Amino acid sequence: MINKYKTVMLTSTLPFCITAATVDAQVDDNPGMMLEEMVVTARKRSESLQDVPLAITALSSGDIQDAGIDNVKDIALLTPGFTFAPLVGNESSTPVIRGMSTTIGEPNVGFFIDGVYQSSRNIMDSMLGDTIDRVEIVKGPQSALFGRNTFAGAINFVTKKPSDEFTGQLTATTGNGGHHERRGNVSGPLINDRLFAQLGAVSSNTDGFFTNELTGGELDSKESTIVTGALMFYPNDESEIVARFGYDKTRNGDNPLRFVENNISPVNPTPAPLPLAFQGFQGEMPNYQDGFAVSPGFNKHDNLSASLSAEFTFEPFILTAITGYNELDLKSAIDNDYEARSIRFLRQEIDQQEISQELRFTSNGDGKATWMFGTYYYKLEKESLNDDRFVDEAWALTSALQSSPLAGLLPPGLVNVSQENTESFAIFGSFGYELSERMSLTLEGRWTTEDKDVNALDTNPLTLASGTFVESASFENFVPRFTLDYKLSDSSLLYTSVAKAVKTGGFNVATTTGAILDSERSYSPEESWNYELGMKNTLANGQATLNVAAFYTRWSDQIVRALGQTFAVLNANAGETSIQGLEAELQANLSPALSVSAGLAYTDSSYDEYTFGALAGLGLDPVLDGTRLQFVSEYQANASVQYLRPMSDTIDWKTRIDVSYQSDQSTVQTATAFIESATLFNARTGFETDTWEVTIWVENLFEEDSSVGGAFLTNQGSRYDTANSLVNPAIAPQGFQVFNGLAWSRNEREWGVTARAKF
Repeated sequence: MINKYKTVMLTSTLPFCITAATVDAQVDDNPGMMLEEMVVTARKRSESLQDVPLAITALSSGDIQDAGIDNVKDIALLTPGFTFAPLVGNESSTPVIRGMSTTIGEPNVGFFIDGVYQSSRNIMDSMLGDTIDRVEIVKGPQSALFGRNTFAGAINFVTKKPSDEFTGQLTATTGNGGHHERRGNVSGPLINDRLFAQLGAVSSNTDGFFTNELTGGELDSKESTIVTGALMFYPNDESEIVARFGYDKTRNGDNPLRFVENNISPVNPTPAPLPLAFQGFQGEMPNYQDGFAVSPGFNKHDNLSASLSAEFTFEPFILTAITGYNELDLKSAIDNDYEARSIRFLRQEIDQQEISQELRFTSNGDGKATWMFGTYYYKLEKESLNDDRFVDEAWALTSALQSSPLAGLLPPGLVNVSQENTESFAIFGSFGYELSERMSLTLEGRWTTEDKDVNALDTNPLTLASGTFVESASFENFVPRFTLDYKLSDSSLLYTSVAKAVKTGGFNVATTTGAILDSERSYSPEESWNYELGMKNTLANGQATLNVAAFYTRWSDQIVRALGQTFAVLNANAGETSIQGLEAELQANLSPALSVSAGLAYTDSSYDEYTFGALAGLGLDPVLDGTRLQFVSEYQANASVQYLRPMSDTIDWKTRIDVSYQSDQSTVQTATAFIESATLFNARTGFETDTWEVTIWVENLFEEDSSVGGAFLTNQGSRYDTANSLVNPAIAPQGFQVFNGLAWSRNEREWGVTARAKF
């Protein structure tokens, strides 16, 4: 691990050293070596990335294509301070920016498509189509301008506008694991100078890399179809109206998941005569490549996103209106005992719709003062079904125990049907003023009111006994941001900011383990104050950029995953948390043929005050003061090198290598179990012209074999065996393992060939 760490750190810092020695020597040799200016809209207006006093990583469509980026998880590998934490398997990942992790409930990072908020986590696992123009990752709280769930940051996908000339491209990919992918898009005018259209599609399927030994089939198969489209209309020279839609149909198989046997805390929270049993796992999570045997399940979703944006330019201001609509239909089924026996099964369904409306006025002009004012409305309607129960032989035993004192040892499960509604209204704005030729002050603020209500019905699938939970809550908050920036020179910007962030509370509606007590049904809002000092530098006449930022966050009432009194996994509020860190990003063109980029991040995040009371009953220390947060790497590094060499007047040879490193991460709030540090190498090489290209690529070149993640869940097989031993004298009694570890594995080396035609 030490040698691996030294290697990646050397690889990551090498471009910094090369740049200092090489770029300056070539300042005036080749004006064509200047980096392309990146324009972002993180502050609701178009600005150069280097002029925005925020920590932003932005990737253009060219960057996405050159790196072979397929989804948001790939983006995280090239973004310092940004990681993805898979919750259970490779589905339902949660984003982590600057150590502000969360494991269940609403994420701390807001996802947007063309400024429209997307509540579903499934967008994080969706493929990126060829109609993406750029991706902006804004680090630190963005509650003042972006609003919903941007507690730790925001990610905005900006799609391409239809072109004024007829263009298109077709792409085909084949690779190992039965991977096949087809892409295509066309764009062009329908009415000259007035109406333009764009249409894109992606079809992808993968057989998978892990075998279900119970059925002989593949566990991690994936199948996805994406269709996107846009119409752009110019009523006149001062107006623009764009209608967009996207449809994502995904059908995935099971995840390769296995229980890890407990190895710590020999206690038993169940009554005698049960013997002691280990109650947790401690140490490095193993990475299983085989031995998976589960009853077949699936994960499928249909996601529709649509938006209508209109922009009207007037002399004193620009009026922008954005209407958004999202619809999600999700169905999943998993073998909830994660073993060959058919003991427990979980079926989930989600049907939700959300609408949003943003209206804002933005100053138009180059005066000393800039301003923006807007309103925002959001409504979410969600219907859910969670059907979790013992089945087959375990169901028979459950039925037999219901009239005995042992009924609680093997509860039949829970069928939860719920309706949840969220309605929110906000007023937001910003005001910026040039205090001097070099100094500017920006004030931002957002006032939000939000109403949530839930109507849930819990049913015992054996007795059909039921109970309801009906509740509502209202939240109101104001979040400000203060930013002061100073131009040290025409190419260097120094800035500092102070920002408050708030994420509203909510309800614990359903759980897959244990029952939720009335006192555990709700949790309070969380808030933070964030302080940042950063510097952005443009070097060598535009041939390189070097951006650095330091931050400190004080986090109160953090919403965390916790165990209830009946071992239900639910949301609860922790005490205080402190996070501090450093980030640096470099981009440079070292020659007309050679470009490099690199990133470094250090994050120190730990609980200041947090008592996890349920741990005491498991023989664990409930006081977690000083414990590092889950799914947070202390160190991250990434580096990319790209080389382009002309082979003839029309053909170029392009080669690229990407390296990413993450130090170890805790998988549980006790920090007793962890996933090992990981270094990933991806490589691509091929030939291209103005009309076609062929690329050979490989991911995880050296077959990094650390586990991807882990979780702690109740071992349903152990629960069944414990109950069975008490009613069957022929079976030796065994203790009930309450808190087993669940591990999932990393894919092996992936490789393939991609061919693309442009017209």
